[in-house]
Amino acid sequence: MITIIYSTHKDETYNNKFKQHLLQSSGLKDIQVLEYVNHNQYALSEIYNKGVNESINDIIVCCHNDIKLENGWGKKLIKDFTDNPDYGIIGKAGSCYFPESGVYWERMQYTMVGQVYHHPEGQKKWVNNYSSKLPFLIPVVTIDGLFISFDKTKIKHLFDETIGKFHFYDHLFCVPNYLDGVKIGVTSSFEITHQSIGQPNQEFWESKDKFVEKWGGQLPLDLKPQQVYVPEIKEKPLKNIGKVAVIIPTKGKLELLLPCLDSFYTHCNTNLFDIFIADTGSSDEEKSQIKDYILLKSNIKLIEYNYYNFAKINNDVVKHHITNEYEYLLFCNNDIKLLNNIIYGMLKVFKSKPKVGTVGCRLHFEDNTIQHNGVFMMVNKQNQLRLGHIGIGSYFNYSIGQKSVIGSTAALLMIKKHMFEQFGYFNENYTTCFEDVELNLKSVVLNYENIIDSDLVAYHLESQTRGKTLTNQQNEGFDYTNTLTPFINENLMKIKSKIIFQ
Repeated sequence: MITIIYSTHKDETYNNKFKQHLLQSSGLKDIQVLEYVNHNQYALSEIYNKGVNESINDIIVCCHNDIKLENGWGKKLIKDFTDNPDYGIIGKAGSCYFPESGVYWERMQYTMVGQVYHHPEGQKKWVNNYSSKLPFLIPVVTIDGLFISFDKTKIKHLFDETIGKFHFYDHLFCVPNYLDGVKIGVTSSFEITHQSIGQPNQEFWESKDKFVEKWGGQLPLDLKPQQVYVPEIKEKPLKNIGKVAVIIPTKGKLELLLPCLDSFYTHCNTNLFDIFIADTGSSDEEKSQIKDYILLKSNIKLIEYNYYNFAKINNDVVKHHITNEYEYLLFCNNDIKLLNNIIYGMLKVFKSKPKVGTVGCRLHFEDNTIQHNGVFMMVNKQNQLRLGHIGIGSYFNYSIGQKSVIGSTAALLMIKKHMFEQFGYFNENYTTCFEDVELNLKSVVLNYENIIDSDLVAYHLESQTRGKTLTNQQNEGFDYTNTLTPFINENLMKIKSKIIFQ
């Protein structure tokens, strides 16, 4: 079922041991192993092409000779190909982006995917988690040569023997195939451990330059995520749980507001929430359309204001319209579109954890990249305070499940009503933003835990332009001394453990 090809410069004892590991760990009986002794006289591309020509199976694995694979890896790989017949090439680590420079890891934290363990002799084992383990093949433009598998009946090109010996053979194989329509994916279905660390040498950079000379006209390659990972949230009855008041400020923009409202009714249990629309200046025609929508629902209330200030609007709604019938508040922008049962999921977090302050979720841009996976706070050597969204702009580099964070954006944020009141509401001195950051920090100061649940997912639809600004702020660092820093200085010892100091 599988033909394994590798080049080796090791002795016979090592080679026999490695071969037995491949055979015994695969979980398959029908395996062909093609071992080629190579003391630097052949390029890897030559070895692999020779192996393909001598192979008796359609599924080929070309790998390094210093790896260890999880038991059953062969069965899982066959399943990957069987379940994804449109894919021709599958690896264990790769990139969704290939820049003009030819250095494919140039945007590593944003575009690389996969998981690779490392365990060099005499060192502790560690893992490079380029992305979380997702239950599907992640589409990429290239994969790392540590482990390359492919269906030889589906590829359009073999390995390029014209450039280099031991470097860039993987990209010279993947890129031409990708450009000719062969789908390439990275799998998390089994684990791999590399017993050495790859280090770029002079030959690497020379091969890189030749690669760019040959394929630079096709670069950059940028494969944005084609789907958002949205786990199914199975709802079970929650005992002794109060109702949620969803507060959505809006001014016009019905093309965003109405899909936002629809998403609550599509994904969430209407018995768990009521919606309060805080209109801050829509036209009469737009208000009429909102009222027509409300007539079709039994749990939406329209509240009209003649001003806009995010902090004050939300505070006023809570103070004057949210009765004690409601135990929880969900602050929500009008450009949010839920993708799963966020209300139940957030309530479940509060129910399962004893001292939760705020709960946020994973937010995506329209192009499926990350807009928010929690908030980070960093102080650099110039004493500048940098704020940003964890993972912003990344393709698949987001956490799965729940984790403790310094906080989440109020674009979609749940908190208990009595806690919001205890924290003193939003600070209305902030006229544009950061009132949500201070709210989260107040939670930390009072020893509550703020949670991001990345299994809860939504789009932040109008955030693309603002998101790019946030990315610039995250990368360059902006000084917020005149806004948040006084609060931070006052409470530094209580929140210091949550701040990253460079």
